[in-house]
Amino acid sequence: MVTVILLSFFLGVANLSAETLKVPYVSLSATRWPIWIAEAAGLFKKQQLDVQLLYIGGGSVLMQAMLSGDARISNMAPPSAITAWAKGADLAVVAVNINRLLHVIMVPPEIKKPEDLKGKKIGISRYGSLTDVALREALRYYKLRPDKDVAIIQTGGHSERINALRAGALDGALLVTDSMFQAEKLGFHVLVDLSKLPIDYPADGIVVRKQFLQTNRDVVKRFLKAWIEGIKVLKTDKDFSIKVMGKYLRTDDQEILSKSYEIYKTGIETVPYGDRKGFVFALERLADTSPEVAKLNVDELIDNRLVSELVNEGFFKNLYSEKPTK
Repeated sequence: MVTVILLSFFLGVANLSAETLKVPYVSLSATRWPIWIAEAAGLFKKQQLDVQLLYIGGGSVLMQAMLSGDARISNMAPPSAITAWAKGADLAVVAVNINRLLHVIMVPPEIKKPEDLKGKKIGISRYGSLTDVALREALRYYKLRPDKDVAIIQTGGHSERINALRAGALDGALLVTDSMFQAEKLGFHVLVDLSKLPIDYPADGIVVRKQFLQTNRDVVKRFLKAWIEGIKVLKTDKDFSIKVMGKYLRTDDQEILSKSYEIYKTGIETVPYGDRKGFVFALERLADTSPEVAKLNVDELIDNRLVSELVNEGFFKNLYSEKPTK
């Protein structure tokens, strides 16, 4: 009886000590794969964290939740954080797991080459989001002027963009690779694969409020450990990873899931350092419309210290010597 009472007491203490975090993520796409896996595999609980994942479509909307204090850690594309940081927000990017653009421009068969996009309408999620930034970069690469030569249309999530493309309301849509396979089955084709363009860009990562990082450093570090282990599971356990993504994307199409897996298995960084080159490039683009941004120091936004600590402590070495998490 005494043993049962003591056990109940210690279990209660353990539950009380678990840190509760509301963590929003942006877009229902494979870029969110590691955080979904971390939740499904119980990796946050392993780090004594009670993480509540919240889907918020569009980086600009998610950033509002961060700035209001409703969320203190988020999984999002860093460019939206750069925009807010440039306006004075106390943000830090503590990890980046994708340092290039894994997007494609999907179009109907009659559009053959990038130059054919002139006078056309291309769908993105929201203005100011990564899809907006990525499309503009691709258009500039092909000497097309965003909003002048090509109309950029705010359309919504991936399914909304595919439906608009299918209905003929759009001439093209910017999609991530998992949605690309869905669009291909509907008869559309890839006009531009942004991953093949010479553009370094921070496409996905973990953004935190600086004040929260200063006062709850251990919590952020434990969160990163769980998320990074999610990356490890993604890279080493295909069956479990596909099961998780199928649940979130609400599809059991094994062909799409398997093709997406092969792309993201290699496209996601094992050690998620923020790459300074990509941030500098993003900041330069932002300075085109906001000249005052040119005076900012990007090193005050990127904070790789926690990832470096984990490397030095042997966390990655030990993690990849373990068997896959089920």
